[in-house]
Amino acid sequence: MKRKLLVAVSFLLAAAIAIFAITRCENEAKPKYIFYFIGDGMSFNHILGTEQYNVAVKGSDKVERLNFSTFESRNFVTNYSVSHLVTDSAAAGTALATGCKTANESIGVDAEGRELRNLTDVATEQGYMVGLVTNVGINHATPSAFYGHTADRYGFPKLLDDYIASKVHFIAGSTIMDMKSAPQGSGIEPVTTEQLAERVRNAGILLTLDVEQAAKAEGQRVALVANDKENKHVPYTIDREAGDVHTLVNHAKAAIEYLSREAKDGFFLMVEGGKLDYAAHEQDAVTTFYEVNEFAETVDLALAFAKQHPDETLIVVTADHETGGLSLGWDNYEIRMNKLTAQKCSALQVTKRMQKMRAKGKRDWKEYKQLLSDCLGLWSHVAITKEEEQLLKSDFYDIFLKYGPMVDGLYNKNEYIVYHAVQILNRHASIDWTSMYHTGLYTPIYANGVGESRFLECRDQTDIPKTIATLMGGSL
Repeated sequence: MKRKLLVAVSFLLAAAIAIFAITRCENEAKPKYIFYFIGDGMSFNHILGTEQYNVAVKGSDKVERLNFSTFESRNFVTNYSVSHLVTDSAAAGTALATGCKTANESIGVDAEGRELRNLTDVATEQGYMVGLVTNVGINHATPSAFYGHTADRYGFPKLLDDYIASKVHFIAGSTIMDMKSAPQGSGIEPVTTEQLAERVRNAGILLTLDVEQAAKAEGQRVALVANDKENKHVPYTIDREAGDVHTLVNHAKAAIEYLSREAKDGFFLMVEGGKLDYAAHEQDAVTTFYEVNEFAETVDLALAFAKQHPDETLIVVTADHETGGLSLGWDNYEIRMNKLTAQKCSALQVTKRMQKMRAKGKRDWKEYKQLLSDCLGLWSHVAITKEEEQLLKSDFYDIFLKYGPMVDGLYNKNEYIVYHAVQILNRHASIDWTSMYHTGLYTPIYANGVGESRFLECRDQTDIPKTIATLMGGSL
């Protein structure tokens, strides 16, 4: 008798929970405007480190938290792929776009190669217009996950064709990733960025390098890029020169202006901070913090928009994975961000300057030492030990002058002397890295606006797009 009673009570409880969930879904407001921010490679220490770096730059003792880290709804999620504990951007992007896990290097398909529905599909079915913004290639892994379907993330021509066939209304990025050198025996024809750009134009899409033209375009699909001639990314934020208009913030502004005018029934906008991942791959802390700050600036745009549409806007901020295994405070629990404030450019920029000096025949150690001092603050701002200077001189004589191998940060390569100089600087600040690649660390999620509390229920990154799709009124 007791057992029957227990079963009956359990059944009634389950039914009550189901009814509550259905009722809540039906009664919950549907966001008209959805912003989905993805910090590529960003995890908790990238955010905390940026906040601490900002304090040092301002010379203040008061920590000002990044805008999204103050959202009331905060959570963390797992991000492993089907094939690996440590995901790559293709599998992670697919998880964040489709709600389905897949194998590393796969985009928009499951582990068996079957095509998956994504948030672009759901959004357009529900009447939303769709925008995608990044500061890397428009057919790179993360944006491609919102329209593409392939088991090979490096099949850039195929991914571009998928974009052309998609219902993405506005897309912006640095360039179009090309395939100038296809693998031998692959049967793939080499193709340049310029040739791929022509495919976009031939499809009737406005492909432009003019940010203002993209923002004001009416009645047509838009592709905004910084370069349509070659596969060349925009500079890191720290290396930006006056007059550079192709920035993540400016591209996001253009997308919001375009979608606000063209989308009568609302829009879904994904914004990716892609260069953040590049900097972390190079283990360049200051450059990474600059990228996180610019990413936060794009979130400011969404917050300003939400003030105008407070009961209609949802903002979700997350990441696809962690890059670099960033560690803070390894030296006696201290963080000395003031040691970093004299760094004026990225490690990549220092490498480029050194290579120009070498090309001009300059071979004097004092000149290269001065460059490291001017760019990174070594010697002038941070006291360097004899052992540290000897390491750099060894790189200079044994590797640099002999045109030896370079340190491969996946997307960029740096001279060993530059890599070690940045590592020395980081360690003086009590910062360290465990990897030049991704790690399996959990990733954060922050939500603000209509339906924000629903994201407290997320446990894996696949739950995030499922929740967004449900709030849209559809499903993946």
